Amino acid sequence: MIPWLCTIPLLLLQPAAAPLPVVDAKDLPPAARGPLAPRAPDRGVDGSMLSTMRHRARQAGLPALQLPTGSVRVKDKVPDISGWRAYAIEVPAGESVRVQVVEGRRAWFRVLGVNAWGELEEGLLQNRIPSGEPRASYKNPKRETRTIYFIVDTLDANMLGEEFEVEVIRN
Repeated sequence: MIPWLCTIPLLLLQPAAAPLPVVDAKDLPPAARGPLAPRAPDRGVDGSMLSTMRHRARQAGLPALQLPTGSVRVKDKVPDISGWRAYAIEVPAGESVRVQVVEGRRAWFRVLGVNAWGELEEGLLQNRIPSGEPRASYKNPKRETRTIYFIVDTLDANMLGEEFEVEVIRN
């Protein structure tokens, strides 16, 4: 018998990865502060009255929800006309986190990772090529814990109440 064929049954018997705990966004506490609005272009603008209202709603800072420690899956919906939702996460030195929209109309969302000033910083990686995979990640290169904000943004002006799920994977 060929030795490598003996390993196939062992590979099939390995337990599947445990599913992530699911948290409803309404159960998450508000963060102490949210980020300033990022300077990223708004892809949901189409010149209508609705997009003008959306633009005005995006001028202020964003309130954020505090994500728990550990990997988690968050069920949420677009809360208001601004079309985005911010999540704050504490990332210890040397650790990394990836945030990705996994349920809902994924191609209609994007994920931005920013610091408290709404800007990119060392360690943040954005998925800038529209691929239908809305995700961003951060690897903390500093020696102290950093608070990073992930913003789930909509690509259409009329997505108020649109449901989605976000996976937060810590390494």
